[in-house]
Amino acid sequence: MKLLIFDTTLNGHHSDYIGHLVQYWHSQQIQGKLYVVTPAGLAAALPERYPADSGIHFVELSEAEVLGSQAAGPMQRSFADWNLYIQQAERIQPTHALLMYVDIFQLGLWLGKKSPCPVSGIYFRPSFGTSTGAGWREKLVNARKKFLLERMLSNPTLSTLFCLDHSAVPAIQKLTSSVKVLPLPDPVRRYASAPERVEKLRQSLKVKPNRKIFLLFGWLDERKGIEPTLDSLEQISAQDSSQITLVLAGPMTDNYRVTIETRLSTLKSEAQVIGHFQEIKGTAIQDFFDLTDFVLTLYQRHVGMSSIVVRAALSVKPIISSDFGYMGHLVASEKLGITLDSESPDAIQQAFQMALRSGVPASQSAMNQLAEENTAEAFAEQLLAAMVPQA
Repeated sequence: MKLLIFDTTLNGHHSDYIGHLVQYWHSQQIQGKLYVVTPAGLAAALPERYPADSGIHFVELSEAEVLGSQAAGPMQRSFADWNLYIQQAERIQPTHALLMYVDIFQLGLWLGKKSPCPVSGIYFRPSFGTSTGAGWREKLVNARKKFLLERMLSNPTLSTLFCLDHSAVPAIQKLTSSVKVLPLPDPVRRYASAPERVEKLRQSLKVKPNRKIFLLFGWLDERKGIEPTLDSLEQISAQDSSQITLVLAGPMTDNYRVTIETRLSTLKSEAQVIGHFQEIKGTAIQDFFDLTDFVLTLYQRHVGMSSIVVRAALSVKPIISSDFGYMGHLVASEKLGITLDSESPDAIQQAFQMALRSGVPASQSAMNQLAEENTAEAFAEQLLAAMVPQA
């Protein structure tokens, strides 16, 4: 068995997902060779080092290859990334290949060169399982996505499509009889809690006393709903806002950081807003979630899933979520918190006031179940079981 894992980006969840697979392959002592093809830096960023006899091989794409791909438009990038994959697959000659973000490769899979081996992929942004809005724009986008997906599914080398949106799996499976469509857990690595670390974090952030802490965590950009959240704070009375600490925790681009810091400098609210604009790894992730009282997932028209939902469930923290897409569906149906129109500052301020006055209703048993179903081990096992007979 020779498995090729291929990805052209390492930001966000990408390196974590690959790390889960590599660790599982190594810990389960799977017989065969694993080739991990990514931009430079992945092996050094992983928490473990793997010996030469582990069968795990890291292959780095050149800087020119990566930049050429990322500089292309969406259509051109699909073919560019697919061609990079084809080059590596023809050289390595794997038994099976896994595309970590198959959404990008759809045009290449449909119209590009034939893969030299069976290929599977993780599909992140379907629009078929849950309602994502009834407006004509959403209908047009969904029709286009369905058309492209159907064409991709016609590729005879496509073996399995994994989907983080479990509600979309039956609808996608109806589009094909030749490709297996399987639900995929959203992996969240567990870290032990430590009250002394949490208290140290509280002090380092200078959280004011007697406040409820609201956490907005992850890669911070325009999609995360930061600006309507800040707008909502200005609608809350001084008495109520003086009970709020909002923590913005995660990296952001320099340009967007200027935008947010400029907005914060003019914020008219008694709320404390703490910007911790840097990457957070390992046990520090757990500390932020242990510190907080409520988790915000106020994404702007986000179709898919978010590991922040699972992380909040793992830490048993109620979620204030966008009502859009699969994430909104999951939070509402599993009673993980409340959902709202995340584009509306008025709706967000009402959620803040609910949290202050009566709390956010959430089912602890549902949170525990979601956390148990979405482990790094379950994620890797589901992927490899479908591609590697020994797994």
